[in-house]
Amino acid sequence: MKMRSLAWRCGLVVLPAWLALAPVSGEDATAAATSAAEANAEKTVPAAPSAAPSTVGTWNVRTVDEVEYIPLEDLRSFYKLMPLQPKGRKVAGQRIVGNGEVELRFGPVPRELFIQERLCYLSHSVQEDSTGDLLVSKVDVVQLIEPVLRPTYIANRSAVRTVVIDAAHGGHDTGTVTNFAREADVALVVATKLGAELQKRGYEVRFTRQDNQYLSPQARVDRANEAPAAIFVSLHLNSGRSDIKGVQMYTLAPAGKNEKPMPGHEFSQSSMALAMALQSSLVEKAEAADGGCRRAHYSPLNSLRCPGVMAELGFATNPEEGTRLNTEEYQIKLASALALGIDNFARVMNPATVMQVQKAPVVEPPPAPVKVEPAPAPKKAAPAPKKAAPRKRAPRRRAPARRNNRRKR
Repeated sequence: MKMRSLAWRCGLVVLPAWLALAPVSGEDATAAATSAAEANAEKTVPAAPSAAPSTVGTWNVRTVDEVEYIPLEDLRSFYKLMPLQPKGRKVAGQRIVGNGEVELRFGPVPRELFIQERLCYLSHSVQEDSTGDLLVSKVDVVQLIEPVLRPTYIANRSAVRTVVIDAAHGGHDTGTVTNFAREADVALVVATKLGAELQKRGYEVRFTRQDNQYLSPQARVDRANEAPAAIFVSLHLNSGRSDIKGVQMYTLAPAGKNEKPMPGHEFSQSSMALAMALQSSLVEKAEAADGGCRRAHYSPLNSLRCPGVMAELGFATNPEEGTRLNTEEYQIKLASALALGIDNFARVMNPATVMQVQKAPVVEPPPAPVKVEPAPAPKKAAPAPKKAAPRKRAPRRRAPARRNNRRKR
């Protein structure tokens, strides 16, 4: 088809990209929910962004070129983030916010957003208002930022029991074919290995194909829609310039202003959370280049009635990556990383998992500098008093001899 992370400790699971919140499970869930309710009763906070315009009344929504935007300052305040000073020279058009555990970096490319160093592509370019604050489109806040930062707040999340694995193409449809790899063949091998790994983890696995046969896109989607409590993962290889490489995740693009919503739009948030979980795992565990999470209107995604992604496992047209994709060692790495990402996603989709918002770090003013008095200069020793030179006695004058003027008698 064309076209070192901080880790979030989640009990026994590590989700590298989702670091803003910490889950609580088991007996702590009720206590956490009660505590959160009491805190909310005491303090009024903005409602979380929602797809329904009526619930965004507390946000300063602005319209630019018929697109609704939310100021970055509102997001920063709501998610308890702080402006972060980038190291070294400032980059024009770039904003970084975080809380010590999660970091969001907007720009400098207008449609690029890095969440914990994982690349995501926004549906609309960020804008800059007259005060210099950035504006992020409401649809990107609702369908990208919110589900990645707070996956357990997704309204229609449900437990995952079945994984429908779609090995792309097949039969007469070979997909991308280069001197390095054939898309249909590599996708089938990785799908088989992924299915075996997921079955070890206790999932029900369904394949759209298990041999070299062709199945229409709608037939593939029908198999996913028939499966109970399922997610859909379609495996592909990418094509492009020989110097481009990296894994990419595609979810269904938001409906345009005059477009009718499709069935897949109901699961936009959970699909994005799944895409980020898979992308993070592939980049970290399989050591793949990060090509980003993207959105598009690809036919397998339009009519899905469950969370689903199209995973581009790499570029068959890149000599280095294409050769690597054709090796069993790397195919095993890909399957293992995908299984881990699915496992991580399934854990936070479990309704028993509850999230607690971490408090924003307390920023204390630096202590006043202590005035250090300079050490007194050592006193010079007083010179020893000079001894007075002994007085020289004036030579004693002898009285002149008296002349005997007496007359001799």
